[in-house]
Amino acid sequence: MSDQATATAIEEVLQRDRDAAARAAERRATGDYGKCEQCGRDIGAERLEALPTATRCITCQAAWEQASQS
Repeated sequence: MSDQATATAIEEVLQRDRDAAARAAERRATGDYGKCEQCGRDIGAERLEALPTATRCITCQAAWEQASQS
């Protein structure tokens, strides 16, 4: 990768992280933090500890990632 391509890829990852943090903050403000945005079930404490910006439970996240790859 060229330096420019690397810088662009890093900026994209950082922007996704910023977007995820903003979305988690919105969910906290509305009382939805810790609830899966797809199925409505609680997101596991371990998942939230590892990824505080998670908006989907592990089951729904796995399904979303698989669908996104198709």
